[in-house]
Amino acid sequence: MVFNAITIVAMLYALSQMVIEAPRLLSSSTAIMIEIEKLAQESDTVDESLVSTFAADQAQRRNLFNETIAVMVVAIVANFIANYLGRGRQHTNTARIRELETELCVLRGD
Repeated sequence: MVFNAITIVAMLYALSQMVIEAPRLLSSSTAIMIEIEKLAQESDTVDESLVSTFAADQAQRRNLFNETIAVMVVAIVANFIANYLGRGRQHTNTARIRELETELCVLRGD
């Protein structure tokens, strides 16, 4: 149970950091993209393939970011469900153990 709680807290922390930092990272890469496009329009030294390569890289990073968030959310939810189901089994097992202990005491004559 303690390790599950630590795992959930760590994933929530990582998820919150990603959500907080993502807009800053995306805005900075968007600014870089705008500057590269300006350079491409003003100069022949910037090749159009550089702009398209950077745009594709930016899209790939955005997709990876979105997939990572989705996976972390699924992992957190799965951990909560596993903990909930585990508690139910624990209560059932504890009740059964108490019944067996009672039966054992009756058989011994205690």
